[in-house]
Amino acid sequence: MSTRDEVLDQIKHASAGFEALLNNDIAGARKILESQPQSASHLVGLGIVAFLVSILSREDAELRTATETLQRAEALASAEAGVKRLKGDTGVYPPGTEYKVLIGDATIGQALVAIMSESYVEFAKAVWKLNKSYKIFMSVHKTVFPDEIGENESLRDVITKLNTFYAAQTSPEATAASASSTGGGFFSGWGRKKNPALNRVRNASSSSELPSTGADADGDADAPGGGGGVAQSAPGSRGPSRHNSATDLTAGVQRMQVGRVNTTAFMETDDDDFPAPLWADDPLTTLIVSGAALGSGMFGLIFSMMPPKMRKMISWFGFTSSSRSSSLKLLKVAASTGNDVHGYFASLTLTTYYGFILLMSGWQASEASCLKTMASVLDRVVARFPQGTLWVLNQAKLARYSRQSEKAVEIIESALEREAKEGTGFREADSLLVFELMWLYLSQARFVEVADAAERMCTLNSWSHATYIAVGAGALVDEINSRRAKGEEPPEDLVTRADALLAKLPTLCTDKKTLGEKPVTETFIVRRLEAQRAKLQRWTRAGRVGKDARLFEVIRITNSLELGLFWATIGGRSPAAGLQAEIDLLSSFSPRPAYAPTSALSTVTTASNEPGANGQSVDDLDTSSEVLIRDLLLGALYTGLGYYESTHYATAVRYLDKVIAASALDVGEEKWVVPCAQWHRAVVELKLGDSEANNPPEGKQASELWRTRFVRAEAWLEGALAIPEFDLKTRVRLQLCASSLPRLSRSDAKRGDPFEED
Repeated sequence: MSTRDEVLDQIKHASAGFEALLNNDIAGARKILESQPQSASHLVGLGIVAFLVSILSREDAELRTATETLQRAEALASAEAGVKRLKGDTGVYPPGTEYKVLIGDATIGQALVAIMSESYVEFAKAVWKLNKSYKIFMSVHKTVFPDEIGENESLRDVITKLNTFYAAQTSPEATAASASSTGGGFFSGWGRKKNPALNRVRNASSSSELPSTGADADGDADAPGGGGGVAQSAPGSRGPSRHNSATDLTAGVQRMQVGRVNTTAFMETDDDDFPAPLWADDPLTTLIVSGAALGSGMFGLIFSMMPPKMRKMISWFGFTSSSRSSSLKLLKVAASTGNDVHGYFASLTLTTYYGFILLMSGWQASEASCLKTMASVLDRVVARFPQGTLWVLNQAKLARYSRQSEKAVEIIESALEREAKEGTGFREADSLLVFELMWLYLSQARFVEVADAAERMCTLNSWSHATYIAVGAGALVDEINSRRAKGEEPPEDLVTRADALLAKLPTLCTDKKTLGEKPVTETFIVRRLEAQRAKLQRWTRAGRVGKDARLFEVIRITNSLELGLFWATIGGRSPAAGLQAEIDLLSSFSPRPAYAPTSALSTVTTASNEPGANGQSVDDLDTSSEVLIRDLLLGALYTGLGYYESTHYATAVRYLDKVIAASALDVGEEKWVVPCAQWHRAVVELKLGDSEANNPPEGKQASELWRTRFVRAEAWLEGALAIPEFDLKTRVRLQLCASSLPRLSRSDAKRGDPFEED
């Protein structure tokens, strides 16, 4: 059995390992965490290190290491959780609560590893592990938040309530009581009327009236847990903790350094002012509060984003649906107050969530709020982990979502250059940066650099080399076609490289399976490759190309633009120059686009419009389905261009409506184009609503205008969902998941801003 002091030392030491991990020092993290093999905190840390490395590299050996380490951590934490503690050897919360958090960490880690193992048996185990972790975290949640978190409760209210309880539990009266008992009785502690310390703070009109926890003015803590003095940790204080944890987001405005995005740190409107946590220098309490907030908040957020039918299904396994706003509030509690691994992972969860919403939804009523919240979370962790790849990546994503693509590229390129020079040892994490860089280059129509990044991905992880090569080969073909559209002959090395990548592609799409099935992206690549080969055969039979012609000679619509559409990298967040370059490229192919203005490139085409032998088409796009793919891409690109000049929305609408109205015969095997067009049509409808709201027609009210737009948008989204099966349906479903429309608020409608975040 570990004593309280030993547990505190273990938590502090393991935290140093976590911090090394989050600052890219994998070797340093492992050295620290391996030094105490009998500590549950250290074993959980080792398991998380192995898990992160495995999820980024997809190496089976790391997956096995992660599972074995997390299983040992779970067993050790379970044994410690049931030990009866000595009198006085308890903390603010019931003894053993900290080990319940560690059990929850270990089990959810095992579940995630099992999901990655690509086995039905392991997937079934994952469901069981997730259910166990969920029940543990909800148990700890009820201990820390017995009154739950109200949907309309502000972050200030939540932290003030936690501070009130902490002050009561660490008062001289509570300390004396715990020394004469074995602890427990937490629920009588939260709201206990006979506790004089609690009575003094319960009715305080503001958090600044809460008492000191027994420390002198210099901040030397005498109270249990080292509460710190009022000057440093009392509610209303703006000073950091004595460990420089920067737990208070309102400590001041954090401006990013050179190479970072210039953002001002602040939470959402109701969260911009809250007291510093009294438990900032108490690692045991921090672990419990942050762990409870992260665990319950993360599960709740995931459940809240599931479709209703899926939520009903998972309820059979014991999971219950949650409020999204309450779940986000919990994550903000951990991110804003926790200077432990749970606080950092809460920050990562929040930035991932807001990034997902901004990237995948296409349109957001609360876009400004999402950007602000993401920036505020990042400002805190970036200051602490300036070298951390996960935070650098999200800085770049934030710049991209803010339509600062050049800044995003600069952030990533600087980080990769620094990594190559210093060699901090987190090679697997570099793949995240390079993957993001690949899409950034595509958004700027820097096709050769797209291919460079795609081929580099193959050296960094083993997720899907087929996807990387398909994007890289497609980008090189885009470069070839762009040069030819300008009347230039592409250099031989470019042609040779494109040909080599296309030749390599078929062998990469044969073995990889997930739960017995090929990855959906690779299934799409294979089917499109078959369509391109059929086109080569048609052109060969028609005499348009020689018998020794290579595949790239007939490709016009490439995997780079198709997959770029699915991964939401072309369109909404792209710079105007990149959008126009891709529009010009697609417009250069015959037959002429139906609605696009004449572009600089479209004066030169790669094929004649005259009928060929046997009446066969000699257009670049020689099937109706290929023309529809181009129409869809142009519709998405013009939608993106509409951000810079709203008149382009009308062109986008015409293209997307044309695709939606296409017959099944014209669509052929490309069944994905219609639901994709429906989703983009909903997006452009809402963007038109933004434009209309900025300059409403005379006599029209905002609520009336938006109601019409919402009805139309919902119809297109429902239409996309109604189509049974098509390529990459999961990606479109993710976009639909992120596209939940806001509720129309009467009070907001009167102000002409009819949005309420759902």
